[in-house]
Amino acid sequence: MKTTRDINLQAIAIPLFCLVFTACTDTLDPPVDSQPDPTEEEQPHTTIQAPVSRGGTDSGTVDIRYYDDKPGVAYISVADFQKIVLPGSTVKVQKIGDGLYQLDNGMGTAVVNTAAETFVSDNYMDFTNQMTQLWPGMANVYWDGSPYLHYESMALTPATATVSFDFKKYGIDLRGNGQTVYFPFATLSDMYSDIYYHLAAFNGERVFFVTSNANSQIVDIDPKFVETAMNHMTRTPEQAAYEYGELCFVADHFYGKPGRAAIENSLHSKGLDATLDEIQHGKEIKQLLQSTDMAEYLYGMSALQPFFEDGGHTRIGPMLDLVNTDQGISTTMPDKYKQVGEEHKELKMMIDEWTKSRLPRFMRMFARIAQRKTALPGELYYRKKGDTAFCILDQFGPTDLNGWEAYYAGRAPMPTVLPRTTGELVIILDALKRADEDPEVKNFVIDVTNNPGGSLDVVMAVTSLVADKSEFFSENVLTGQRQAIRYAVDRNFDGKWDEKDREVNYNLNVAVLTSERSFSCGNLFSSLMKDLDYPIIGEKSGGGACAVQYFCTPGGLQYQISSSRARLTDNQWRNIDGGIDPHVSIALGTPIDGYPNYTEFYNLDRLSSIINDWYAAK
Repeated sequence: MKTTRDINLQAIAIPLFCLVFTACTDTLDPPVDSQPDPTEEEQPHTTIQAPVSRGGTDSGTVDIRYYDDKPGVAYISVADFQKIVLPGSTVKVQKIGDGLYQLDNGMGTAVVNTAAETFVSDNYMDFTNQMTQLWPGMANVYWDGSPYLHYESMALTPATATVSFDFKKYGIDLRGNGQTVYFPFATLSDMYSDIYYHLAAFNGERVFFVTSNANSQIVDIDPKFVETAMNHMTRTPEQAAYEYGELCFVADHFYGKPGRAAIENSLHSKGLDATLDEIQHGKEIKQLLQSTDMAEYLYGMSALQPFFEDGGHTRIGPMLDLVNTDQGISTTMPDKYKQVGEEHKELKMMIDEWTKSRLPRFMRMFARIAQRKTALPGELYYRKKGDTAFCILDQFGPTDLNGWEAYYAGRAPMPTVLPRTTGELVIILDALKRADEDPEVKNFVIDVTNNPGGSLDVVMAVTSLVADKSEFFSENVLTGQRQAIRYAVDRNFDGKWDEKDREVNYNLNVAVLTSERSFSCGNLFSSLMKDLDYPIIGEKSGGGACAVQYFCTPGGLQYQISSSRARLTDNQWRNIDGGIDPHVSIALGTPIDGYPNYTEFYNLDRLSSIINDWYAAK
């Protein structure tokens, strides 16, 4: 989600930066401090006007302030931040007591206590909702922006939830001056970050706001922004303390806990700071994370990856990944980072050993691709034998989103299959049409054995086309609510959502072929189809239970995590990170050159027999 962003296979050759996140959903009234708030009067500070870029387009300036007692920590007023994320909107700030302020941005409300350093909201997801600017009335949920699909409704259980943040626990100071409230810039950014990839970053000089999935990778849009962030080689002690606290705040609240990270239980019960005191090399990692040396800080983050591995959704590479791009970034950070590794040899050895242990799994993936190409000679994505058609869908990818937008705007014809296309919606549309019009074909296999994920939009479109359902289920780990979210799909792709969409029907016996490689959206699709009682064949899918969410370090470097906003479940609210068991298992053959042999998975005669038996018994 995307529910599922693809795993960056190139990243396995180098250490990945990663963090993990738990959630807090305590319901409580905003605490009131009996003592007057010392920050009720304006504190000494300096102010700069920082240029703002929205998705690469200049969008004026915003006031950033630095308090004299917090050098290096950038602050912004809640009203000014609101103007960045939702231009034209406002936040009404009302002082309701000593250090107490009520915030109302027209979508939700919150109470901030600048003495106790707390934030409490009974409608936090509404308060931070930026999706309404994309589709009026849309809830704060996932959507990639595909024009053939739009949000319809969401059922929440329970209907409401209170979210509270105790910032004092993390050493994060909130400031008020009797009229408005100031947060550290990165704290507000983390609170507003969502799974459409809306994200505000500040690199000490400029603000970059990610407006959509299309410009989610800041380095691709504004490499100089990233270069500036990476060339800040040192941090003030106050900045280092804040950035460590902010990391723990994110870890304790916004990680989705998909199920497989080794220390999730400890994170849930104790939080990241206490967990670091217990894990191998944890105290050493904590020292690095709190260092005033930027390279040491980044190395400390990289050292978290082995403990928080969750299949590929959570990874952070704000240094090594970016300097290996061809964007012309100039920085000495790689050399500094390497030097830190040499100074922490045992820690480096642990990271290197973990990285090597990951390689066999990735080699299995490549082996499957090779077997795929030789097992079923024929077209790249569509095969047929007798009564069975076979559609290879290697990604739920919005790879031609611009083409679909142009088509719905009347500027171009409907997208079609292109040479070497293996993961776009047009693949399944073309395959369904060919199979449905072929009088010999009655069985239709959707092969996601090598599908690492992609876009929920495409999953919803496919389940709508083959099963007339476009709903998925998840838990919001932060609020503790269950979410059943429904979308409307333009099933005949005529630009209208009407009764004619109901006329689309494919008279085919549909089945899904899965493997351990069916990850993220590949796993979600398998779960949804199993819920709808379609046969799942092959081996247990590979899991991947969370949407992906982007964050930025307070210094302006980007990373991604498994999001607490959407931990996927089946329709009985069971976490699907453990994978989906097939109805009919297919055993692997004798290994080929030491790699798994999936040849029998593509035996169309056998698949035909399995599917015919399944539907005959219904």
